[in-house]
Amino acid sequence: MDIQQQAIGFLGGTFDPIHFGHLRPALEISEAISLKQLFIMPNHIAPHKSKSHGSAKQRCKMVELAISSQSRMAIDKRELQRHQPSYTIDTLKELKAEYPDTPICFIMGMDSLTNFDSWYEWQNILSYCHLVISHRPGWQCKFNKKVETLVKQHQTTDQHDLHNLQCGKIYFQTTSQLAISSTEIRELLKHNISIDFLTPEAVIDYIKEHHLYQTK
Repeated sequence: MDIQQQAIGFLGGTFDPIHFGHLRPALEISEAISLKQLFIMPNHIAPHKSKSHGSAKQRCKMVELAISSQSRMAIDKRELQRHQPSYTIDTLKELKAEYPDTPICFIMGMDSLTNFDSWYEWQNILSYCHLVISHRPGWQCKFNKKVETLVKQHQTTDQHDLHNLQCGKIYFQTTSQLAISSTEIRELLKHNISIDFLTPEAVIDYIKEHHLYQTK
């Protein structure tokens, strides 16, 4: 690939707990668009969620365990160290100051893009990054007019743009969409049902060791 500067990626989320539904699409995107490194970035307090179930320290450790064998994946802890709701625009401003010459790809699912115009300072986000949208093969989504206009203005189908331009593009990447959710995992654990094959073994072992997500 003829590129000037290899982009890095960031995938944010509560990861309560992290599972293969997060990890497999993340890996596929990292390889498909040739990211130099992909950072998994757990939230401390997500603006749209009232609370998490696992502590920041526990969720951080589970992410570290989940990606330990992936040399091009790392954890970014900056949002965990905040003590107030964490907004994407604030994080992106920090990242661009830290990586002024490196293109940044912010990864999200199609469901997040559909309500993107409800995000805090959403009009400014593409000034700091590209958006890489993970979606299932063949799925066509109908956006509201604001998001539809944004996509029309910024969409690219050329991967080179993600590396050769600093920011401003929206790129759609098809990925495996595994029907796994953190909510489902917590519910299974609450009822003492196995979560084998839903998340890495190291994460399962950590959950068992610390008796996470079980009814007190």
